[in-house]
Amino acid sequence: MQGLERDVLLQLQFVPLFTGLMEKDVRGLLDGAELRVLTHEHELYREGQPVEFFYVVLDGHVELSLESGGRRSVVDVARRNAVLGDAAMFGSGRYIMTARVLTQATVLAIPAVAFRARLEERFDIMLHMLATMSLRLRMLIRQIAELKLKTTAQRLGSFLLTMVEAETGRAELRFPYDKRLVADQLGMKPESLSRALAKLARQGVESLPDNLVVIARVERLREFCAEDEVG
Repeated sequence: MQGLERDVLLQLQFVPLFTGLMEKDVRGLLDGAELRVLTHEHELYREGQPVEFFYVVLDGHVELSLESGGRRSVVDVARRNAVLGDAAMFGSGRYIMTARVLTQATVLAIPAVAFRARLEERFDIMLHMLATMSLRLRMLIRQIAELKLKTTAQRLGSFLLTMVEAETGRAELRFPYDKRLVADQLGMKPESLSRALAKLARQGVESLPDNLVVIARVERLREFCAEDEVG
């Protein structure tokens, strides 16, 4: 890597797959990696294609989707520091989802074959990465449980809270991408998202034009989203 190499290495400290690794080891693993700035709707890879690269999202958003019966369903929207395609690299060798850039994104493209070859020489690093992938799997299971157990308003509230750093007080934020994608990601229809926003208004969440959202009291919304059942 050239140019932003140092900045990228610093950011990778916050990427679970690389957290805790020595800088020289990260440099060795990333030999041949490419920094790519991608525009709106650029397709990183398609479901079923052989894995050539896996990716770290350094900035922006990337939509992950599956196709079934001619219909496309958004599984997730990856954000900063997310790793894409690594499960396929370690598994079947074919991408299990389609990845498409939303608006714009900067990613680090890492050659899969070379990366695996280097890992085979470092069993300690391989164990570290297996542990981080296991943690991500547990987080995914937790997200699936939330989809099943939480109301639509709680799901949307939890999504909004992921974009808030403050633990208490007032907060302002914007939907990072189209609300229809947010609805699909949260397992609801666009009209259900609108109704969920209306319910969140009772918790001090105000939806304004231009995708702006104002949360009157962050702690109140956190309490609402943590409740076992909401009518």
